[in-house]
Amino acid sequence: MAVSEKGCKIYFSQWGPPTLLCGMLVLFGVSAFVIAALKPGFSGIAELFRHGAGYAFCAPVILGILFFLFFFWRVRIEDTYATIYYCTFFPVRINYAEINRLAYFLQRYKKQEVPVAIHFYLRSGEVKYWNINLFSAPTAKAIRSELEKRIKLTEARRKIPDVELWANNLLRSSKTVKIIWAVAAVFTFSLGVWEMTEQMIWDKHIKTWDKVDGIILKNTTKRVSNGKRSKEIADVEYKYTYKDKLYYGTKIVYDSEHFPDLKVGTKRQVIVDPENPQECAIMFWYRGKWGAIRWIECNFLYLLSLTFATLFFRTLSKKEMIVPETLKNYMNSIPPERFYAAFDMELPVAVLNKIELRQKMEYLQNSRYGVIGQNVSLFSCIIWGVLLLLAVTLSLFEPRCWLAVIIIGVMVYALYAPRRIVFDFQEKTFFCCRKFSPAKAEKMKGFSFDKVDHLCCNTLLNRNAGQFIGVFAVTHDGYKLPLFTVSKKYLEQLFEVLPELAEKMGHLPITY
Repeated sequence: MAVSEKGCKIYFSQWGPPTLLCGMLVLFGVSAFVIAALKPGFSGIAELFRHGAGYAFCAPVILGILFFLFFFWRVRIEDTYATIYYCTFFPVRINYAEINRLAYFLQRYKKQEVPVAIHFYLRSGEVKYWNINLFSAPTAKAIRSELEKRIKLTEARRKIPDVELWANNLLRSSKTVKIIWAVAAVFTFSLGVWEMTEQMIWDKHIKTWDKVDGIILKNTTKRVSNGKRSKEIADVEYKYTYKDKLYYGTKIVYDSEHFPDLKVGTKRQVIVDPENPQECAIMFWYRGKWGAIRWIECNFLYLLSLTFATLFFRTLSKKEMIVPETLKNYMNSIPPERFYAAFDMELPVAVLNKIELRQKMEYLQNSRYGVIGQNVSLFSCIIWGVLLLLAVTLSLFEPRCWLAVIIIGVMVYALYAPRRIVFDFQEKTFFCCRKFSPAKAEKMKGFSFDKVDHLCCNTLLNRNAGQFIGVFAVTHDGYKLPLFTVSKKYLEQLFEVLPELAEKMGHLPITY
């Protein structure tokens, strides 16, 4: 959906089923509250919340609003800059004058012209991302077309970004990760403060409120539901006399789930607010989750909050990386025109490879073959092996366990026979396989180096919000053949492999 204003266009995310569901949740909460208010004996909103019913009405309304905000994204494209607003509160603004080049990421394989993410490569070497996965296919296509219409990438404005700046920007945590850790830290700390405050308030009431004798009038149990869970709590009513006036109460100090089975007529101490004698609670000492257990819960929440806060402050630290001179020299040996031509011919990427580079390339037969294998930990192999043996044993007694045997067997095969990418530098081909032996290499179907125009390194938005870099061989038609992926912590290995690999494949340019 798009709205045109003077000098700009605004695009909205999908408004169909998510909006309908949000409206139904809000309507349900409001309708339930209205029905409760129209019933005879309605004693006000405060009384509803005192008995917990008010929270049941508010929950769907709040959930509907949050759900709507989660799906409500919009893009505003103007003459000099464009902005995407996530949940209407988190804008990512792009200034056209800072853009060095554009790239797209695809997941809709049948619609190659429709992107789900847009990468903006800035002249400073920084990369900004727009995730437009929640926009419908026609809207995403229109956003791409409008951006390409307004962004003019002339040769005079272009600049090859510094590979060191590019690497250091990769090492910095994304804004999404920072927000997640910050929100988690604030939430757990607030929850701990709330629980401790509640405990301290009750402790203060016990010490400062007046104490009188109360008489139990009713002591039964009732079942209350909290989502899928339900529990039985005490349903108590009592009376007490304070300053020659008779009052009735139902509130219990601390725990209504473990209240003792007292007979009607039993006397029990009641605490009374001197300023408001109707505010009271029958005394019941620490049991259940209250008391010492509550303090342990609060300290645990504070510790959890401290952990999240530490992770948040770690994301603020700027890690610096020194790029090897071999890679810098190789980049400088490629003419700028060749670099721009290589980038302009690249098509959006849609397919990834499960091979991850974690160490240097392994050479076989006097450096004829270069092998990059999928690394699997020994611990994973042992765990899945034990699970396979356990599943086979259970299947002897329960035939339905054979399905689990098949699933675990596939996982074990993937671990014991991992994928690998093999470069044959003599025959100038590369191929992907699970098992490799030089004796059978000639019979394996490969892809010729002659069909590769250049190598490409793309930051992958779909894996941990840009934590991985995908390395591709780009053909003369612009298609990207996935070679392997690299996580941020193994960037050094990538920078050692790249110049050597590009040189042996025919002195190919490297885009990033």
